[in-house]
Amino acid sequence: MKNGVLTPVVQFDESALQREHYVYEVFRVIDGVALFLEDHLDRLYRTVELSGYPRHLVPVNFMDQVYMLIGSHSLVEGNIKVVVLPDGPNSPADFLIYIMEHQYPTDNDFTKGVSVGLYRGIRVNPNAKIMDTQLRSNANQAKQQNDVNETLLVDADNCITEGSRSNVFFVKNGRLVSPPLKDILPGITYKHVFLICNRLGISIIEERVFVSSLPEFDGVFTTGTSRKVLPVNKIGEFRYNPDLPIIRKIQAEFNDKVAEYIAGVKLLKTNNA
Repeated sequence: MKNGVLTPVVQFDESALQREHYVYEVFRVIDGVALFLEDHLDRLYRTVELSGYPRHLVPVNFMDQVYMLIGSHSLVEGNIKVVVLPDGPNSPADFLIYIMEHQYPTDNDFTKGVSVGLYRGIRVNPNAKIMDTQLRSNANQAKQQNDVNETLLVDADNCITEGSRSNVFFVKNGRLVSPPLKDILPGITYKHVFLICNRLGISIIEERVFVSSLPEFDGVFTTGTSRKVLPVNKIGEFRYNPDLPIIRKIQAEFNDKVAEYIAGVKLLKTNNA
């Protein structure tokens, strides 16, 4: 979908995605439903505004365009990416919505947890979902070299902020610890984990997490569009229990929330048919 027009895939031009920075959003489609689409639209508007771009770059019929694309491919499951490209010196503004490659954790990953690594790097404007092409490339390279599921970013003070494609929570004495909001991009899954914890009475402390404090935690999990709530069993040399009851409870509650959202959208579509 380019500027509101359904366009043949063979005409897709990837050159725009080589820009050093651009505004984007990624969401998941499950059973033909764009998951938490309203939340993603809100964050897209927020990122556009934080970037200093006009709000009208996001079309008012955004949701209709998304479902037009889903319908044209009869898409049941996958990831969809939205890219906002403002006017450039030699190019007009573009708004793209397209199906992208995805990789989801396996059942074994969700059960036994995954290993993650560390990479020194930060995003300049962490609260806005802006692609930093060089940082993403470096983090991906570090992930491949270390054969890990994800790379956690470490700032100049040796504090962990977030994953290259995820948020991260640490478990300590029955409570969650999350890096401060000002230092991260608050993901949509991250938002729903907070809501779940508030409802369940699980405390979340926002504080800086020094790499040196990693041995102090009982457990770790990452959250994100593709990974949902994914336990971590290892960060570097430090091992964690992926089967902590608090992690399993949040994992189950989030999966229930996903199922509830999908059922609600389907019911609404049936009633409007």
